Amino acid sequence: MLQLKNTKARIVKHQLIYILDDCFSEEEVFTLATQCGIYNNQGKHTISKNWLVKDLAEAFFQQDFTEQTVNQHLAQKAQQTIRRIGYMNIEEVQTFLRNPTYLLEDGEFGETVWALLIDSREGIWKHGQKLLKDHGRSPPFVDSEEATESSNTSSAEEKSGQELIELEVHKNDVVADLTSTSDTSKQADAPLQEPAPNSHAVSDQVKRRIVEQAERVNQLEATIEDLRGENTSVKNENNRIRDQFQQLQQGNQKLEQQNQILRQKELQYIKDQSRLQQQELENQGLKQKLENLSNKLDQLHNIKVEKAELSVELRSLEDAIYRGQRTVEQIQSEFQMQIAQLKRFGEASKRALVHTQQKIANLACQRPVDRKVKNNIIAGQPCVGVFVDVQNMFYAAKDRYSRRVDYIKLLDLIVGPRQLIVAYAYVVQIPEINQSGFLSLLEHNGYTIKSKELRLRGDGTAKGDWDVGIAIDIVTMLNVLDVVILASGDGDFCALAELIKWQNKRVEVVAFEHNTSMDLQRIADQFFPIGDDLLI
Repeated sequence: MLQLKNTKARIVKHQLIYILDDCFSEEEVFTLATQCGIYNNQGKHTISKNWLVKDLAEAFFQQDFTEQTVNQHLAQKAQQTIRRIGYMNIEEVQTFLRNPTYLLEDGEFGETVWALLIDSREGIWKHGQKLLKDHGRSPPFVDSEEATESSNTSSAEEKSGQELIELEVHKNDVVADLTSTSDTSKQADAPLQEPAPNSHAVSDQVKRRIVEQAERVNQLEATIEDLRGENTSVKNENNRIRDQFQQLQQGNQKLEQQNQILRQKELQYIKDQSRLQQQELENQGLKQKLENLSNKLDQLHNIKVEKAELSVELRSLEDAIYRGQRTVEQIQSEFQMQIAQLKRFGEASKRALVHTQQKIANLACQRPVDRKVKNNIIAGQPCVGVFVDVQNMFYAAKDRYSRRVDYIKLLDLIVGPRQLIVAYAYVVQIPEINQSGFLSLLEHNGYTIKSKELRLRGDGTAKGDWDVGIAIDIVTMLNVLDVVILASGDGDFCALAELIKWQNKRVEVVAFEHNTSMDLQRIADQFFPIGDDLLI
C-alpha cells in the first residue's frame, strides 16, 4: 500500500535532485517539466537538464500539482522495483539492500530508493532514508553549500517564515474587512430621504468597529515586524552556524592532516624499531664471530709456538747431520781404508733422519701445522703457489708509505688454511746493497729465493725485472696448482692472469691498491689490498 502524500516529509531537496537526475534522461526531464508547467517546449533547447531538475525539485516542495506529477512519474519509473519489494518483509529488504554497490554501478539506485521511500511500512521507508543518506551523492552541478542548506535548514526559520505569511494574509483580510466596514459607514452616514430611527446608534457602532479593526491592524503590523526581526535573527544565526560549521570542517581537515603525519611517524617508528632489532641481532652475530676468531687466534698462537719448537729440533738435527757428514769426509780423507764403515755410519744417520721426519709428519697429521711448511698435507684443500715480485712491492711501499712489507705475515694471510706448494720470492740484486740478511729471513720463513743481478746497459741505464721469469714459472707449475697468488700490481700480468683462468685455475692478486692495474683487479678472482697491518 503506497503513501505518496508523505514522501515530501521523507526527503530533502538535494536528495530529490539526485534521484531525478539518476532516474530520468534529459528528454524525460523536459517532458516532466512541461507537464508541471515550469517550462514550455519553446525553451527545450535553451535550458539545460541541470536547471530543470533543480527547478522541478523546488516546485515539488511548493506546489501540490508538481508533487503529484513527480510522484506519479517516479512511481512509474520504479514500478518493477516496487512490485519486487512488495513481496519482501522488512528483514529481507534490509538484508538484500545492505550494500547497494551493484545498484550504483547498474544505475538503479535512484529507482530502488524511491520505491523504499514511498512504501507504507515504516522500517522499509526508513531504510530507504538511510541508504540515501549513506550512499546517495549530490550531482556535480549542486553546490555543497546548497546541499547542506537544504538538509540542515533550521525548523525555527521555516516556522517563522510560515507564521509571517499567515499574518500577512490575516492582515490583508482585516484591512479588507476594515475597508468594507468603512464603506458601510459611509453609506450609513449618507443623507437618506427617510432616515432610520436608530441611525446615530448604528453610526457609533460602526465607528467603534473601525477603531477596533484599526487597532488590530496596528497589532498585526507590530507582530509582523517582530516576526520579520526574528526571521532576520534566525537567518543571521543560521549564517553564523554555517560559518562555524565551515570552521569546524577546516579544523577537521587540519586534524586529519596532523593525524596522517602522526601515522607516518608511527610507521617510521615501527620501521626504526625493526631496524634496531635487526642491528642488535647482527651485533650479537658479530660478537659471536669475534669470539670464534679470538679462539682461532689462540689456537694459531699455540701452533706457532709448537712450530718454533719443531723448527729448533729440526735445525739441531740438521746441524748434527751436517757435522756427521763433515766427520765422514774427514775420516775418508784420513782413513781411506775405513770408507765402507763410514758409509754404513752415514746410511744409519740417514735412516735416523728419515725416522725423525716421519715423526714430524705424524705430528703434523695429529694437529694443525703451519701452512708455510712445504711438506704440509691437508686433505681436500686446494694447492696454492705464491709468486712475489719483491722489487714491485718494495718500491710501492717505499714511495707511498716509506715503510716495508711484512712478507711473513703476508704469506700467512693470503694462503690461509689451504695447502702451500711453493712460495717464490723474485729479487733483483743491487751490488751496492747487501740483502743477505733479508734473503735469509725469507728463506727461513718458507720462501724460495730467485735472484738475478741488475744489468747495466751501454747508455748508462739499468734493467732488472722478473716479469718473464715469473710467467714461465707459473705456466710450468699450473698442472700441480689449483690457485695462483700473484703479489704484484703490474698490468703486464693481465694476459698471464687470463691464461691462468682459461686453464680453469683460480688467480688471486695481492698488492697496493693505488699501485695496481684496474684491468688486473677486474680479471683476478679475488684482490687482496695491502693495508697498514701488513707494513713494518
